[in-house]
Amino acid sequence: MKLLSAFIYPVKSMRPVQVDALTLDAQGLVGDRRWMVVDASNRFVTLRSTPALVRLQPALLPGGLRLDDGSTTLDVATPARGAPRRAVTVWKDTFDALDAGDEVAAWLSTRLGLPCRLVSFAEDARRAVDPAYARNALTTFTDGYPLLIANEASLDALNAVLEVPLTMDRFRPNLVVRAETAWREDEWKQLTIDALRFDAVKPCARCVAITTDQRTGARSAGQRPLTTLTRLHSMPGRGPIFGMNLVHRSEGTLAVGADVLAE
Repeated sequence: MKLLSAFIYPVKSMRPVQVDALTLDAQGLVGDRRWMVVDASNRFVTLRSTPALVRLQPALLPGGLRLDDGSTTLDVATPARGAPRRAVTVWKDTFDALDAGDEVAAWLSTRLGLPCRLVSFAEDARRAVDPAYARNALTTFTDGYPLLIANEASLDALNAVLEVPLTMDRFRPNLVVRAETAWREDEWKQLTIDALRFDAVKPCARCVAITTDQRTGARSAGQRPLTTLTRLHSMPGRGPIFGMNLVHRSEGTLAVGADVLAE
């Protein structure tokens, strides 16, 4: 297999940035979900509850971030080490993050229709992956794992039974490959890409997020394609599955076009 495409998501649940190469540090992909929107209770805000997030395009800048709503942009500086801290919550994990300030909070609150703030992952924060699936592994503001890989053959299988075909962006992967068969990724245990090692730790259970158009934020009628995926490819106790969560066991850089060895 080859690595066909790669994506980072600078702000959790906003639009992706397609890249030619990815760099991995101890906590995951550099530039990937190191920023996040939180509500008035400092709990994570995602496209599940706030699909308007996908109408915002982030771009990484030296020393910060640019947000674009299609008509206006706002540049945000990465908070300094001594910036105000917030104890933020992602699912059951609570840890410190750095507040990005009042200007971007007001900008986002207007566009998302709820009081919210933008936070940056603190350099000294440590968020562990669920030890039931992987030990000695860290992540940032992801839902739970540093990377997600998706298989184009599985998307083909799903599209074959959908009235309206989907593009891969609905599933928000970091890495895209084409395996020899659909759903082959469910069986992977380890991957090697550009000499970097990854553990395949948990098939990715899907939710209402995949019913969301990744450009407009509009939701599909009748929760399609989630209902279709549920019928086509589910696992007992986990529900509909698409993609595989990965934990990296190496640091370094990998490039699109690299060979992908799956075991």
